[in-house]
Amino acid sequence: MGRERPEPEAEMSTRSEGKQEQEGKGCVRVLVVEDEFAVSLALKALAEAAGCEVVGIAHEADSAVELARSLRPDVVLMDIGLPEIDGVEATRQIMAEAPTRVILVTAYADERVGRALKAGARLALRKPIREEQLARAIAEVVSESGSRAGALRSEGE
Repeated sequence: MGRERPEPEAEMSTRSEGKQEQEGKGCVRVLVVEDEFAVSLALKALAEAAGCEVVGIAHEADSAVELARSLRPDVVLMDIGLPEIDGVEATRQIMAEAPTRVILVTAYADERVGRALKAGARLALRKPIREEQLARAIAEVVSESGSRAGALRSEGE
């Protein structure tokens, strides 16, 4: 109650001619779910630098599920430490209502990571995340054919 939450954002086309567009591939559509405003903007910038189109930003779980349902992103970047309903439950709800590829972004390496992977997340990245690391993770989950990576990756990987 103490912190004001910004409303979820459904981005209109913010993509400039990205790296993937230039290679003739379709652009990967990404939904960012992160409660910290500055971190959400940093993840948006990293995804766009990697050639993705960020179609929306949610700062809490209910908005994340709503935007996943309406926008149908290719990939969701999901913070695990969301207020009220955490990223594990948000992942479970998204996978039930609008299945897609979920990549966890977390500062933690605790049991929630394993629970989120069981709920349907494809892999987890530990913050801080670098552009190359995020680009590799997105490419990996987009190219998967139903298999699950299920690894926690730190900054140096």
